[in-house]
Amino acid sequence: MEAPNLSSMSHEERVGILRRHFERKGYRVHSGLQFGCELVLYADDPSKVHSDFCVHLVHPDGRLDWRTMQTLTRSMPDLHKTLILAHIVQNEHGDFSVEEMAIATEHAPFRHRKHNVTPKVGSQVKKPKTSCGGDVKQKETNEKSSAE
Repeated sequence: MEAPNLSSMSHEERVGILRRHFERKGYRVHSGLQFGCELVLYADDPSKVHSDFCVHLVHPDGRLDWRTMQTLTRSMPDLHKTLILAHIVQNEHGDFSVEEMAIATEHAPFRHRKHNVTPKVGSQVKKPKTSCGGDVKQKETNEKSSAE
């Protein structure tokens, strides 16, 4: 059976190739629709950690619209994500590979860490919630303020 031609594949089929690529790398992969990209990558269970990466699939011919690039790049710091541009290529044997380019802004998962903490990609841990819905640090601050 002959491998499908990349140019004849649907967008969803190409996203499926990307999904499998990042799953093989050990990420938990979810839809990135809410962030304006194809995929988001989690280093662990999404109920325990925030995603660190948004993945945008580049057109099969390699073209990238500058407006899309500008919009995604500008939105990543507010989302606390690093943008990965992914381009799928097909070799002469019909095998697919993914070329990645990460675009880091002032927020990147491997920056802004205290020096005594070993930096790890994908280590944004969610804050524990209290029973009233606020985070623990906010509750402690409120308790200190009310005691004064």
